[in-house]
Amino acid sequence: MTYSLLPRFVVDALGIQTSYYEVGHGNGRPTLLLHGMSTSADSYRELLHELGDRHWLVAPDLPGFGYSAHTTPYTIPHLVEWLAAFCDVRGFDRVNVVGHSFGGLLATSFVLAYPENNERLLLSAPAIINLDYPEFLLKAGISLGLVDLGTAVSQSPLWVNRQIKVPFHDPASIDSSIWERRLRDYGNARATADVIKAVAAHDIWQALARLHHPLCIIWGENDPILPISGADALAGLFPEAQIHRFANCGHEPMLEQQTAFHAVADQFLSKG
Repeated sequence: MTYSLLPRFVVDALGIQTSYYEVGHGNGRPTLLLHGMSTSADSYRELLHELGDRHWLVAPDLPGFGYSAHTTPYTIPHLVEWLAAFCDVRGFDRVNVVGHSFGGLLATSFVLAYPENNERLLLSAPAIINLDYPEFLLKAGISLGLVDLGTAVSQSPLWVNRQIKVPFHDPASIDSSIWERRLRDYGNARATADVIKAVAAHDIWQALARLHHPLCIIWGENDPILPISGADALAGLFPEAQIHRFANCGHEPMLEQQTAFHAVADQFLSKG
């Protein structure tokens, strides 16, 4: 099924022109949707369409991706302050947060930095487990030598056409419109190398003991980027969390198992 493009909005947050989608205004507490590396808020297009009639959903392009401006320094603490500024500009006092992959690391860091301003946290294959840096890059299809090439790599047609399929368990099952959107995302990605360095420089594992918010974790059993063992590790750390393991699913549960992802998100966010 092909979902239509939604209207975009733009605000200045921490001096960064920030593009975002927003649907369902006033449907309960606002929920931030944070995307992963080399993508954009468009990763949540299906979710915005399917749940926007019941939930207040706000999906910003992270700085340096989609149609948001780049920023420096590109560090997790700086991005946390950008996200706090975005909430201030939009007048959000307390939010739910959904984060995928790198967006999961940012979402968790934001909740830890501003616990009183956050209610519920849903993480999809979050990049918060201690990783061996070269091994992570290898799984993502990126060599160490390519990290500093930044946009030169992201603009290579051969590399991009291969890369957009790496995270999926069964690329043949994905609607062609999603590949078109992903190609656009990679063309707009200016901060991929910065994200990789930010993840490598930010170890959040010890701080997770301070996380006491309602937590839901979704992970694809066939994730080629961040293995399903991460869900097991988080289940041990957060015994009261909801843990959902999706079969026949890679690193993009919200796109590869849309119906299941929407159902879990709807149920979890409805409690807030």
